Amino acid sequence: MGIDLELADVAAARKQFISCRKSGRSCAHDPDCEENFHRLLSRGPSEFPYRRFRDINENMQLTGMGYEAEPEHWTIPVGDPGDEQAQQDRQAADLRWRSQTVPGKTGIPAFKLRSNDRWLVTTREIDEALSAYARVPPEQRAFLESDPKWVSWLQWLALAREHGGFEAE
Repeated sequence: MGIDLELADVAAARKQFISCRKSGRSCAHDPDCEENFHRLLSRGPSEFPYRRFRDINENMQLTGMGYEAEPEHWTIPVGDPGDEQAQQDRQAADLRWRSQTVPGKTGIPAFKLRSNDRWLVTTREIDEALSAYARVPPEQRAFLESDPKWVSWLQWLALAREHGGFEAE
């Protein structure tokens, strides 16, 4: 099994475009959902080229960029599926669950790179991870950066930070 990573703004635009298309009505959004989605895709890479993260998780924990943790259990808010407010409450609860972190910990929790639950890695988590990496001794960074996959990961984090984070699915 592999995990796909997609920039957060592209993932959100994709979701909005699909939702709009499924509605059967013409898009009333400004900008148009399809145009917005394709505009974001045209900017450049929107997905991380690797799908396995064990080594990345290990390196992030060694450098203080990430930490070992288990996700909280997800509870679905109760409500009538046709009720607009109940639907908004479910979406808000889903976003909170996908964005969860562990109080007192900094960086990216390992579980977000271990399962395809549409985890959202936020810009705050990315900032914390990159800040921790900046404090790693130069010799250790040089060793890690001899691995092209690790260099791609660092570049991905910098790119994702500019796009509102990323989703792991």
